[in-house]
Amino acid sequence: MAFSLGFLSCLNGTTDCTDNVGNHCNLFLDKHSEQPMSTLDLLSRGFWCPQCDIRNRIVQNEEKISIMDTARVHVENVNFHINISKAHTLFFKFLYAETSEESLVYWVEVLPRILRHSSRHVLLEMRTQWVQCFEFLLLHEMKAVREAFSGVVCCFLEKNVLDVLCSDGLGKDGGTKELQFMDKIKCAFTEAEDSQILLTLLESIGTIMKVSDIHGEVFFCSFVLLIDQLDNHNSIIRMTALRLIHRCCTYCFKGGLDHFLSKYSNARDNLYNYLSSRLVTHPIMIKEFAEDVVGIKTKELIERMVPSVIPKLIVSLPNNNHAIITLRELASHLNTELVQLIINWLPTVLCFALFYDDGQHLPSVLQFYKNETETDSKELFAAALPTLLDEIVCFPGESDQIETDIRTAKISPTIQNIARILTGNETLPQFLRNDFVRLLNSIDKKMLHSDDMKLQKQALQRIRKLVEMMGPYLSTHTPKIMVLLIFAIDKEGLQMDGLDVLHFFIKQLAGVSPNSIKYVMSQVVAAFIPSLEKCKVCPSAHLSKIVEILEELVVKNNSLLKQHIRELPLLPSLPLLSEVNKVIQEARGLMTLQDHLKDAVNGLNHESLNVRYMVACELSKLFNARRDDLTALIIGEDIAHLDVISSLIMALLKGCAEQSRTNVGQRLKIVCADCLGALGAVDPAKVKVISCERFKIKCSDDDLIFELIHKHLARAFRAAADTTVHDSAALAIQELLKLGGCQSSPSDDNLRESNCCEMSYRGQKLWGRFSNYVKEIIAPCLTSRFHLRNPTDSAPLGPVYRPEMSFRRWIYYWIRRLTSHATGSRSGIFSACRGIIRHDMPTAIYLLPYLVLNVVCYGAPEARQSITEEILCVLNAAASESSGAAVHGIAGGQSEVCIQAIFTLLDNLGQWVDDLKQEIALSQSSYAMAGKHGGKLKGRTCSDYEQDQLLVQCSNVAELLAAIPRVTLARASLRCQAHARALMYFESHVQENSGSSNPAAECSGTFSDDDISFLMEIYGGLDEPDGLLGLANLRKSSSLQDQLIINEKAGNWAEVLTLCEQALQMEPTSVHRQSDVLNCLLNMCHLQAMIAHVDGLVRSIPQYKKTWCMQGVRAAWRLGRWDLMDEYLTGADKGLVFSGSENNASFDMDLAKIFKAMMNKDQFLVAEQIFQSKQALLVPLAAAGMDSYMRAYPYVVKLHMLRELEDFNSLLGDKSFIDKSFSADDPKFLKLTKDWENRLRCTQPSLWTREPLLALRRMVFSQSHMHAQVGNSWLHYAKLCRLAGHYETAHLAILEADASGAPNAHMEKAKYLWNIRKFDSAIAELQQTLLNMPAEILGSAVLSSLCSLSLALPNPPISATQASKENPDVSKSLLLYTRWIHYTGQKQSADIKSLYSRVTELQPKWEKGFFCMAKFVDDLLIDARKRQEDDKFACKVGPVSSSSSNSVSRANEEKEKPWWELLPGVLLYYAKALHKGHKNLFQALPRMLTLWFEFGSIYAQEESSSDHHMKEIHGRVLSLIRGCLKDLPTYQWLTVLSQLISRICHQNTHVVRIVKYIIIFILKEYPQQALWMMAAVSKSTVPARRDAAAEILQSAKKGCQRGNCALFIQFPSLIDHLIKLCFHPGQPKAKTINISTEFSSLKRMMPLGIILPVQQALTVTLPSYDSNMLDQSGFHPFSVSEHPTIAGIADEAEILSSLQKPKKVVFIGSDGVARPFLCKPKDDLRKDSRMMEFNAMINRLLSKVPESRRRKLYIRTFAVVPLTEDCGMVEWVPNTRGLRHILQDIYIAHGKFDRMKTNPQIKKIYDTYHGKMPDDEMLKTKILPMFPPVFHKWFLTTFSEPAAWFRARVAYAHTTAVWSMVGHIVGLGDRHGENILFDSTTGDCVHVDFSCLFDRGLLLDKPEVVPFRLTQNMIDGLGITGYEGIFLKVCEITLSVLRTHKETLMTVLETFIHDPLVEWTKTNKSSAGEVQNPHAQRAVTNIKARLQGVVVGVKASPSLPLSVEGQARRLIAEAVSLSNLGKMYIWWMPWF
Repeated sequence: MAFSLGFLSCLNGTTDCTDNVGNHCNLFLDKHSEQPMSTLDLLSRGFWCPQCDIRNRIVQNEEKISIMDTARVHVENVNFHINISKAHTLFFKFLYAETSEESLVYWVEVLPRILRHSSRHVLLEMRTQWVQCFEFLLLHEMKAVREAFSGVVCCFLEKNVLDVLCSDGLGKDGGTKELQFMDKIKCAFTEAEDSQILLTLLESIGTIMKVSDIHGEVFFCSFVLLIDQLDNHNSIIRMTALRLIHRCCTYCFKGGLDHFLSKYSNARDNLYNYLSSRLVTHPIMIKEFAEDVVGIKTKELIERMVPSVIPKLIVSLPNNNHAIITLRELASHLNTELVQLIINWLPTVLCFALFYDDGQHLPSVLQFYKNETETDSKELFAAALPTLLDEIVCFPGESDQIETDIRTAKISPTIQNIARILTGNETLPQFLRNDFVRLLNSIDKKMLHSDDMKLQKQALQRIRKLVEMMGPYLSTHTPKIMVLLIFAIDKEGLQMDGLDVLHFFIKQLAGVSPNSIKYVMSQVVAAFIPSLEKCKVCPSAHLSKIVEILEELVVKNNSLLKQHIRELPLLPSLPLLSEVNKVIQEARGLMTLQDHLKDAVNGLNHESLNVRYMVACELSKLFNARRDDLTALIIGEDIAHLDVISSLIMALLKGCAEQSRTNVGQRLKIVCADCLGALGAVDPAKVKVISCERFKIKCSDDDLIFELIHKHLARAFRAAADTTVHDSAALAIQELLKLGGCQSSPSDDNLRESNCCEMSYRGQKLWGRFSNYVKEIIAPCLTSRFHLRNPTDSAPLGPVYRPEMSFRRWIYYWIRRLTSHATGSRSGIFSACRGIIRHDMPTAIYLLPYLVLNVVCYGAPEARQSITEEILCVLNAAASESSGAAVHGIAGGQSEVCIQAIFTLLDNLGQWVDDLKQEIALSQSSYAMAGKHGGKLKGRTCSDYEQDQLLVQCSNVAELLAAIPRVTLARASLRCQAHARALMYFESHVQENSGSSNPAAECSGTFSDDDISFLMEIYGGLDEPDGLLGLANLRKSSSLQDQLIINEKAGNWAEVLTLCEQALQMEPTSVHRQSDVLNCLLNMCHLQAMIAHVDGLVRSIPQYKKTWCMQGVRAAWRLGRWDLMDEYLTGADKGLVFSGSENNASFDMDLAKIFKAMMNKDQFLVAEQIFQSKQALLVPLAAAGMDSYMRAYPYVVKLHMLRELEDFNSLLGDKSFIDKSFSADDPKFLKLTKDWENRLRCTQPSLWTREPLLALRRMVFSQSHMHAQVGNSWLHYAKLCRLAGHYETAHLAILEADASGAPNAHMEKAKYLWNIRKFDSAIAELQQTLLNMPAEILGSAVLSSLCSLSLALPNPPISATQASKENPDVSKSLLLYTRWIHYTGQKQSADIKSLYSRVTELQPKWEKGFFCMAKFVDDLLIDARKRQEDDKFACKVGPVSSSSSNSVSRANEEKEKPWWELLPGVLLYYAKALHKGHKNLFQALPRMLTLWFEFGSIYAQEESSSDHHMKEIHGRVLSLIRGCLKDLPTYQWLTVLSQLISRICHQNTHVVRIVKYIIIFILKEYPQQALWMMAAVSKSTVPARRDAAAEILQSAKKGCQRGNCALFIQFPSLIDHLIKLCFHPGQPKAKTINISTEFSSLKRMMPLGIILPVQQALTVTLPSYDSNMLDQSGFHPFSVSEHPTIAGIADEAEILSSLQKPKKVVFIGSDGVARPFLCKPKDDLRKDSRMMEFNAMINRLLSKVPESRRRKLYIRTFAVVPLTEDCGMVEWVPNTRGLRHILQDIYIAHGKFDRMKTNPQIKKIYDTYHGKMPDDEMLKTKILPMFPPVFHKWFLTTFSEPAAWFRARVAYAHTTAVWSMVGHIVGLGDRHGENILFDSTTGDCVHVDFSCLFDRGLLLDKPEVVPFRLTQNMIDGLGITGYEGIFLKVCEITLSVLRTHKETLMTVLETFIHDPLVEWTKTNKSSAGEVQNPHAQRAVTNIKARLQGVVVGVKASPSLPLSVEGQARRLIAEAVSLSNLGKMYIWWMPWF
C-alpha cells in the first residue's frame, strides 16, 4: 500500500519545476505484455520517476518498449488535486496508526514521493500536519523508523517544500527559512533525552550536510551542531560526531578543512566566532575540536582565531557583556596580558572598526584602547600605520562582489580619514608616498600571485586604486606597476582587467608626467605585439582595448614624443591600427637606413628583455626588406656607416649571449643569430674594434655602490620581467643606499616630510652623482622596507664547480659562498646583493672580482685556499684531455662561459695588483721629490701604516695569481679556442724562464724547442702567419710538427701533404695524421681523392668510422654526390670521434642533414635542422662574442651560410632542388645570385671564409646546369688561392673553371702563370685567347702584333655579335697583355702604344685603360727627357768619345723630337683617366701638375729664345689644363690644393694665372677646407706669396655664394687671434691662460660658422667607386651637416711645460663635443702638414696592396694646420703618452728609477767613461744592466683583456714598422722618447714633431746615426720573438709598397721643394717667392736613392741597391747596433 501510494503520487502529482514533455513520470511496460498492467510487481519492476528515482535506477534503452507519458494522458472527470490531497490524508492515517515497525519504515520511505509531487496549494493546506510529522519522526521511539527518516530528511530541504513548511509565522526567532528548519532540529536535540535518539539525530545531520551548500546556513548550523557534541559525556555520541565531522571534511571540503577555511574567509570567521563564544563555557569542546579535528594544539587554534575574532569582540564591547570575558580568556590561553594582545592586533582592529558600519564604532574602539593602554588616537594610528594601510588595501574580497566593490570604493576616504587624524591634512599622495612600494608588493604577494582568479582580478582593482592615489609620485613607481600589469596582461583570464588598469595608468601618467610616457611606450608595445600578431589570424576580444591604449600612448603623445615614437616598429596591418601606424610612419618620416640601424643598436641595449626582442624582430624584418641597401652600406666603406654596423654587430653578439632563461630570452638569441646571418659575415677588417673601457676595481665603497646601482641594479630594477627580480633589485638598491648614507632614519617622526634634507653629507654626495633618470628610478628604494632572510644552509666543502653545472648555478653558488667569507665594510655591500645575483647575471659577474679580492685581502687562509681550488677546478676541467671534445659541444658550452668568467676575474685581479704597485711606487717617488724640494707631507706615519697594509693585500693577491700555473691557464685557454689568452699566459711563462730575443738589450734569450712548439700551436689558431715565421727563427732545430703548422697557416697544402706522408711513415695508424691528410685534400679541392681516402680509412681503421664519415660528408656535398652523402650520414652515427676534427666537420654534418631534408621536400624538417644548427652555434658564439668579433667570426660565417641556404630553400618552394632547375634569366633566381654576390664581397677575402660559401654556390648552380656560373665560382676560388699563394689549388680550380666553360678562365690562368714566374707561358696564354677573338674587334694593328710573336695560327673568326658582348673581357685581356709585353720588353714602344690605343678604343669609358696609357707615355717622356738632358750636359762638358760616336748622337738628335712634344699627349691621357673615374686620382693629378709646372718653368726660362714650336706646345698645355678645370669635378682639385698653393709664385705668369684661378675655383666650392689650407700662405713672410694669397682670397670673396661671404670676413680675424694665442707668453710660472679675460674678443666671436680643423673635416672622402661614374659632378665630399663648426672655446687654455710653451686649447664643436688642439709657437708646421699629406698618400697605397690591406697597415695621422711659417695648430691625439714617461713609470714601479738620482748617475757614467772605453761597451756593461727591458709590461697592464692585448701588440708592431720605414725614407730624425707616443686604447705608435725631417738629424752636434728608434724596450714590446716575425715582415711589405710607388710619393714630396721651409730660406732670402733650393734638392735625391734600395743617410757607408728583404734587414741591423746606439746623444736615451 505504501508503494502504491508513493507511485500514485509520482504518477498523479505535478511538479512546479518543469512543464517540458518528457520530464514527467513515465510508466514503462513490460515487453511481453500487450496491454498496460497495473500490478505492483509490474510497477516496482518497470516504474521510474526522474525526480524520485534519479539516484536509484537508470533504465537501459532495451528495457524501454513503450512509454506512457502522463503529461499526455487526458482523463476526463479526474481531479488530480483532490487525489493528492487524499493521498496525504491516507499517508498520515497509516503513519500514525500503530502498525508494525516494518510497515512504518515503508511509509517513511515513500514520504519523499508524496512530498515532492505535492503542489504548493496542497502543501499549504497540510502544513501543520507535515511540521508535526517532521518533529514526530525525528524523535520517534523506534530506532529503525528514525534511521529510515534520517535517510529521507533531505526532502524537507527542497526549495518548494521548505518555502511552504518554513514560511513566516513559524520558527522561534524568525530569520531565514533555512535557519527556521535548523531551529527545529536544534529543538529535537534539546528534547532528546535518550542517547540513541541523539545518535540518529546526528546521522540526520550528516545526511543534511551531504546535500547542503557548503557556503549556506544549513551547512554551517549542522557543522556547529556536530561540534557541540564533541564534549558530550557519552563517548559513542562523541565518536559519532567526530566521525561525521571527518566524513564531512573529506567529502565536502576538497583539500580538507584547513584548505577550506583558508579559501573561504566568511565561513572561517563564522566558525571562529562560534568557537570563541564557546571558549569560556565549553573549553573541552574547543580542545577536542583543535586536537581531533584540526590536528593542532588548542593554543595554536586560538592563535589562528585571534585575528578574526578580536576585532569583532572589541567592536561589540558596548553591547556585549561577555566580550571582555572572552578577550581575557583568549589572552590567558595565549599566556599573555590583555593589553599586549590588543596592542598586537591593533592594525587589524582599527581596520575592522574603520569599515564596519561605516566606522560608527571607531570612537568606542579608540576609547577602549585609551582606557586599556593610556594612548591617544593619534599615537595609536601612527603605531599601526604601515600594517593598517596593508590591511585596508589588501583585504581579501567578500563572497559578494557588490560588497567588495563597496569596500574598495571606501579605501580612499578611509585613508584620508587616517591622514586627517595623523597630519590634519587629507592629501593622499603626500601622505602615502613612502608606502606605495610596500603596498604594491603586498598586493603582488598576497593577491596577484594567489591561485584564486577572483582574488587576482581584485588585485588589479587595488592597483588601479593605488595609481589613482599616487598623484605626482606615479612616475617614480612606474617600473613596479609595469611589471605587475604586464604580468596580468600575459595571463589568460586576467587580460581584459589588466588592459583596463593599464589604460587607466597610462592616462594618469600622461596627466601627471607626460615625459615619463617615453619610458613605458616601448615596453607596452613590446608586450602587445604577440597578441596583435595573433589577431591577424583570429580576431581577439581584447583588440579594441589594445588599440585604445595604443592610441592613448602613441597618437595623443605624437608631438611630444616623436623621437621615441620613431623607434617603435610598425604594428601588424589591422584596420583598427591604421591610425597608430600612420603616426609611427610619420614619425619615422624620411629616416635613412643608418637612422634605423642606430635606433636598433639603442633598442638592442634596452633594459627590457621584451623590448630587446621586439627590436631584434623588427631588425630582422628590416634586413629582409632592405637587403640591397644594407649590403651597399657595408661595401661603401664610409667610416660613419661602418661605425654603425660595428655597433650593431657587437649589440647582436651581446644578444646571442642573453642569459635570461625565459622563452623570450631564448627566442631573442635565435633572432639575433638570424640577424647576424642576414647581415652577413662582415669582414672584421671593416668592423671597428670598440675598445672596451679598462675595468678598474673601485677603491672606495661609495664608488662601488655608485657603479653597482648606476650600471647594474637600476637597469635590473627597471627591466625586471617579474616581481621577484624587481624586488631583489629594489632590496639591493635600498640596502646599498642605506650603506651609502642615502636613507633617512626610519624612527623619525617627520619621515614623510623629506628624504634628502636628512641625508648625511656623504649620502647627499652619493645621491648627487646619479643622473636624474636613475634618481627617478631608485627614489622609491630610499623609503622602502624590504627584508631578506639570512641564509641558513651551509654549502658542502670543496669546490662548487661541476662540469655539468650551468653557468648561472655555478656563479650563484660560488658568490654565495664568497659572500659568507666576506669581511669588513664591503661585506654589507655584498650581502645586500645576494638576492639579485640569483636572477641578474651581469651584476653577478661584476661583483665577482670585488668579492674574490675582499676574501683574498682580508679573509682567512682557508677561504683564500678555497678560491684557488675553485679556480683550478674550473681550469683543470677545461685543460684535461678528456673534456676537450666537450668544451665545444652543447653540454660543454656552459663550461666555456665559466672558464671565460675565470679568465676575466684573473685579468681584473692582475690589473689591480699592477695598478696598486705602480701607485705605491709613484707616490713614494713623489714623496721623495717633495722632500727634496722642501715640501711638507703631514701624517706620514698614517700613510706608512696604510701602505704596509696595501702591500700585504697586494702580496696576498699576487700569491693567489702565482698559485695558478701559467701553463695550466695557457692550456685551458687553448682548449677554449681563446688563442690570444693562451699566448699571453704562455709567453709570460717563457719570458720568466728564458727571457726574450732582444739584440739591443744586455743579453738575448734562448728558448726550449718544446716551448716554441707550443707557442706555434697557439699562433696557428691566431691566424697570424707573420708571428709563426718569427717563432721558427727562434728554434734550434725545426720539428715536423712545426713545419706542418707553418705550412698549414701559410696554406702550402701540397707541402703539408708531403709532411703528413712523412709523419705517416713513422706512425701509420695515427688518426691525427690521417685527419690532417683529409684536411689537406679538402683544402686542395681534391674531393674525389678525399672520398677514395675516406672509403679506405673506413675499412682500415673502422673504430674511427664516425670521424671518417664526418669528413666524407664534407667532400660529398661539395661534389653533389647525394647518394654518398646519405651513406656517410648513416655511417657517422657510430664509432669514435677524433676531437681535433670534430669542430669543423660537425657543421658540415648539419649542412648535409639540411640538404637531405631539402631533397625530401620536407619543409618542416628543413626548418627544424636549420634551427638546430643555429642552436648549436649559439653557445660557442656567445663565449667568443664576449671576447671579440674576430674570435666569433668563424661562427658568424656559418650563420651567413645558413641564411643563404634558407634563401635558396624559400626559392625552391615545395620542390626538391634535384628536381627543380632554374634558368639564368629567372628574375627571382637572378636577384638571389646578385644578392649572394654582394654578400660575398662583404666577407673577409680569405680562403677559409669564402671556400664554403663558394662551394654552396657551385652546388646550387650545378644542380641547375648553369655551367658558366659554376665556372665563375671556381674562378673566384682560383683568384683567392692565387692571391694567397696557394698555386697548386689555384691551378686545380682554373682547370675546373675551364671544364665548366667559364668565359674568363684564360685570364685567371694567365695571371696564375705570371705569378709563378712563367712569363712567356702567361703571355702565350693571353695571345692564344686574343687570337680566338674576332679580327674586326681586335683591329689589324693588334692582330699583326699578335701574329708576329705567336707561333699559333689564328682560329677561324667567331661572329662579331657573339664577341661584342665580351668587349670588357677583350679590353681587359688586351690591357694585361700589353702591360706584360711592355714589362718583358718584347715589343717596340710604337707597337705598345698602338695596343694601348686599341684598349681605349674598345672601352672608351674605362679609367684604367687611359691611366695605363698615360703611365706608358709618361715613362717614354721621362726616358726621352733624361737622355736629352744627359746629351745636353755632355755637350756642355765637351766630347769624351771618338768622333764616330759623336756623329751617331748627332744623327739621333736630328731624328728625335724634343721630350716636351710628348707632354700634351701625357696630360691628355691623364686628364681622360681622371674624367672617367678617380681610382688613380692621387697618382694622376699630382703628376699632371708636376709635369705642367716643370714645363712652365722651362718655358719661362727659355721664353726669350723664340722657339715657336715650344710656344705652340705651351699654348696646348695651358688650354688642356683649362679644359681640365672645366671638366673635372672640383673635389679632385681640392686633393691637390697644397701643391697648387706651393706654386702661386711660379716664374711663368701664364701658369700663375691659371693656378690662382683654380684655387679661387676651389675656394668658392669648398671655402671651409680651403681657407684653413690657405691660412699659412696668407700670413707668409715672403711678400710675393702673401700678396698672391691676398689677391686670391679677395677674388674668391667677391665670387662666393652669399651664405659663405661671412666666412671670408670671420676667418682672417680668427687666424689673427689664434696666432696671438700661440705666441702668448702667459703669466710667469702660470699653468693656464684665462681666455675669457686675455682673449675676450676671441670669446665674443663665438659661435662661428667655420668648421673645426679636425682631420676628418679636412680630408676628402671619395665617392664609393662605381663603374658608372657619370654622376661624379653631383658628388659632395664634405657635407655641412656632417662636420661640426666652432661653437665656442673653453675658458682656460693649458700651458704645457716644454721649451716653446705650447698651449692646449679646447674648442667646443656645434655637436657639443669638446675637441682639444695644440697651439705651437716657434715651429714651422708646414713640414708637419706636408708629412701628414705624405702619410695620407702612404695610407692610400697601403690600403690598395693586398698584403698590406690584409694586415690593416696604416700610419696614424692627425690634422696639422700651419697658421704662419712659424706657428700653427695640431689636432690633439687623445689617449696617448710618450715612450719616456711610460717607461719611467714602469721603472719607478720596479724600483729601477729614481726621479732625483738616476739621470745624474747616468750623466756621471757617460762623463767618466767617455773616451776611456768604446761607446758600445759602455752602453752594454754600464748602463743597460740598470734598465732591463720592460716595455712588454705596459701592454699587459694597459690591455688586461687578452684579445685587446694581442690586438694592441700587433697594432704596435705594425704601426712601429710602418713608421720606421717611412721615417727612414723621408730622413725623419730626433726620435727621442717624447716624440714617439703610444695610444692606450689601440696600442698604435704615433710619431709627432717632424721638424727634424730630410736628414737634419745628421747635422746635429751629435748626429742621429740610427735609421729609426729600435731600442731594447721598443723590441721588448714586440714579444719574445723580438723584431723577427711581425715587425720584420711589415717592414718588408711597407718598403715594397714605398718602392713600387716611388713616382707617386716623389710627386707629393716635390711640393717641399717649391714651398721652401724656414731653415732652407734663411740663406736664400728672396722676395720673388719661388727659389731653386739646393738643400731640398739634396733631400729629394737621398729619398730617391732609398726608394731604390740604397742605404744612405745613416752612419753606414752607402750601399749598392739592395732587395727589399736585404734593405729591411740591413736597416734593422743598423738600428739595433749597440755601436750606433752608443754614439747617440745621451738624452736621446738609447737605453729606454
